[in-house]
Amino acid sequence: MKRTTSILILLCAAIFASAQTQSLGVQLGFSEPILRDNSTSHNKKLSNKTITNGVKVGLVYDATLIKGFGLNLSLNYLASFYNGQWVKNTYATAIQTKTNYTIHTIELPIEWQYKFRIATDTWLIAHTGPVLQYNIAFNQRISHRDPIKGEWTEKSSHYDTNLDSDAGDTTPDFSHFNIQWGIGAGFQYKNYFIRGGYNFGIYNHFRDHYNETGGYSNRGRFDEWNIRLGIYFLNFE
Repeated sequence: MKRTTSILILLCAAIFASAQTQSLGVQLGFSEPILRDNSTSHNKKLSNKTITNGVKVGLVYDATLIKGFGLNLSLNYLASFYNGQWVKNTYATAIQTKTNYTIHTIELPIEWQYKFRIATDTWLIAHTGPVLQYNIAFNQRISHRDPIKGEWTEKSSHYDTNLDSDAGDTTPDFSHFNIQWGIGAGFQYKNYFIRGGYNFGIYNHFRDHYNETGGYSNRGRFDEWNIRLGIYFLNFE
């Protein structure tokens, strides 16, 4: 761990020292995280989707290293939500349920980029690179309506889920940590910019890779659409 930290510090120092231009800024945008995972009946396909929508806000560091090629780093906070509709129970249509999700995430995108100058102080941007994420919380709330029992709500954490606990397994199913690979484009005029793209999950969302009860391998990934507006408030060389 200490060795990795030292390498990162040296890498950052080298970037700061060699950059032709550097900028600090802030950004705010829209995000749509998509959790894709498999099921017992389609264990080779990530057929289940959980989609949330939210906002992303963060600090941005932008550096041009040589002839338009550079690096864009940001530290973002993301809050996304899903508010479900009331759904009738398959076996008792008088009973209804509604599911809500709330996700809180911090992330570090590392975007290698190239800026194409198309006019004075105006650039088109192409970028790609890894995104390191940590989901602080992924909360679920299931509400019930029953004409006899009335209404009640069940709250739980996604990261406490352990579907094969009946088989003696004690490992929670899901991991807080996530790695994505992003690809996207942007536009910058003077200190104002807009950037967006799609991040593909490349890290299995399941901490427990095997379901003891169902006898199948757990597979899943977090993808994300995003678009961000921002401004650089400090420029230096």
